[in-house]
Amino acid sequence: MDHNDSSHISEVVNRTLVPLLVNYMPAVVTALVAWITLIQIYFGKRDEAALTDENEAPEQKIDRKPIVASVNKTAKKKQHSEKWSRDPKQNYSHEWLLDPNDAILNMEFSANGKFLATCADDDPGGTSGSSSSSEANKENNSPGRLTRRQKKNRVRKEDTSPLKKKVKRDMRKKGRHEDPYPLKQYIKLNLNDTDVFYTLRNYTLSAEDMMTLGYPVESKLYPGRAMIYRAGALDANAKEFVPRDESVYTSLLVQNSDQFGKRQEFHIKRNNGITSEEKKCVRCNKGFFMSSDGEYLTQEHCNYHWGKLHSPPSGGIEWFYSCCKGRQGTKGCTTAKLHVWSGVEPGRNGPFDGYVRTRQRKTPPQDGNYGVYSLDCEMCFTNTGLELTKISVVSLDGKPVYETFVRPESFIIDYNTRFSGITAKDMSRNSKVKTLKDVQNDLMGFITADTILVGHGLENDLRALRMIHYTVVDTAVVFPHILGLPYKRSLKSLTHSYLRKDIQVGTHDSYEDACSCLELILWKLRKDLLRNNDK
Repeated sequence: MDHNDSSHISEVVNRTLVPLLVNYMPAVVTALVAWITLIQIYFGKRDEAALTDENEAPEQKIDRKPIVASVNKTAKKKQHSEKWSRDPKQNYSHEWLLDPNDAILNMEFSANGKFLATCADDDPGGTSGSSSSSEANKENNSPGRLTRRQKKNRVRKEDTSPLKKKVKRDMRKKGRHEDPYPLKQYIKLNLNDTDVFYTLRNYTLSAEDMMTLGYPVESKLYPGRAMIYRAGALDANAKEFVPRDESVYTSLLVQNSDQFGKRQEFHIKRNNGITSEEKKCVRCNKGFFMSSDGEYLTQEHCNYHWGKLHSPPSGGIEWFYSCCKGRQGTKGCTTAKLHVWSGVEPGRNGPFDGYVRTRQRKTPPQDGNYGVYSLDCEMCFTNTGLELTKISVVSLDGKPVYETFVRPESFIIDYNTRFSGITAKDMSRNSKVKTLKDVQNDLMGFITADTILVGHGLENDLRALRMIHYTVVDTAVVFPHILGLPYKRSLKSLTHSYLRKDIQVGTHDSYEDACSCLELILWKLRKDLLRNNDK
């Protein structure tokens, strides 16, 4: 910048800014003085008001706020920040509220949660308004009829044992209610557990029914080993299940029973010294080959429909799948890495090792009640078939008794998450995953041979548990399909039809399924008792 530019700028400043400052300076100074004066007046009046409040008499304070309890403000903030309970022995001694010579004779809660203090003498005859209101308040404030404010402010005195806390914490993680028991149908039935046990014995399956449905039974030719019969053809003319008066167990001899036929022979081929056996995929019904040691020889994807076949609502012969509405015979809508099988083939299967049989109780209970439990198992597909991954057991009122994850012994092919709700993360992040032998030992501790087990398609659960038990109630048989056995209605359909409740929304939960089975059989029991009483 040269000398001419600097002189030019100074000349512009002298012509513009200097006249502005000269013209507006008085106005700016006047405004500042006015603001300072107003601020002084405001603070002076506030100090005078504070001095006037200090010189007022106590009677004037009472006139302004006539009914104020002596409660500390800091304590009130603390009450709102954490759970608390009202103490009926709080001291309310305000001179406007009470006479100095009187004493509080009664302290109750009103319907809106406020205090009611009574200073009048008690009526010996019990006809005074004070005593009657007190009795009314006691009725209104019974544990079953608390107001919303009382429920919010009361201190919950519950069992704080570690086991109880763990069960509630697990339920909250899975979206369950903290107190799911007792079950609704258990309350409606209004019977003691012993009467329910003796009545449910009429609904247990017979030995022939268990053998026909594919339950694991013990063969007399192979003591300690299990035999499983699985029907290969559907029988649409199967008779409806009818409760029996008593359960009679016949000798179970599957090995020499000609009426059940022989196990089907599968195609065996030997290539380079490797023995292979043909299996049938339970999802796409396509055959594949495996070696004798469980190795997959057929490496191909499985295309299948995970939904069920349904007939057209308006009639017709073109059945469709519920998963994608595709017609029967079309290509599957879901693809899996490998084919899978259930571990059981049509015909006779066995003898199998590793099964345990429930034992008789040494000393029978005094009331004759051996217990009623409902159980549900979740399984995954391995190279040896279906294996157990989770089990839930509940008591007669729906209280959880036993629940744990189980690590399969064989290599897992598919977790079957759509129907089991189990993922690989559940097995990896859970440090308390048990083995099948541990689960068997735990169950044998409280399940005896006379204990009634309730479930839906319980033969699959007992196969996965590798347990032989003959006292079972199967809701798939108690609520038969319209076409008869071996067709079966799903647990979701039965619960929606009879209990008006939707289950298995989203992922499956074994605890929810076990409670649903129990509620279904209790509903059936209550309806049958009402029908018999009407006769």
